Amino acid sequence: MNQVRLSIFAIALALEAPIAADAASVMGEWLAPAGDAKARLTPCGAGVCGAIVWLKRPNDPATGRPVTDTHNPDPAQRARPVGDNRWTGGHIYDPKSGKTYDSKLSLDGKGDLKLEGCVGPFCQAQIWTPAA
Repeated sequence: MNQVRLSIFAIALALEAPIAADAASVMGEWLAPAGDAKARLTPCGAGVCGAIVWLKRPNDPATGRPVTDTHNPDPAQRARPVGDNRWTGGHIYDPKSGKTYDSKLSLDGKGDLKLEGCVGPFCQAQIWTPAA
């Protein structure tokens, strides 16, 4: 079985979830668990979209240039900077692996964002905190 890999880039993402009454509470900037990436969630049609807006290490140490989407399955997309575009459609894209997973998001009881990536019925979650 493929294990879902969520990374600091997991929210270079694709999120689209129906907007519920409290969906406005997920809008804004969120900090990755390791503190090395921020994502911004915004309204997107009837859903929520997200994009990376900050990386602790935005440049590749080997080249000194912005980190790019080198593992994208589409060779034409591999030179684009990570976080350079928005993702929608109920999926999370992980540039570290080039894989896309079904996704879910919700707020936990403490007001943190629970972000899940799923392969079939198997999901792995990360907790993102509100960014200051």
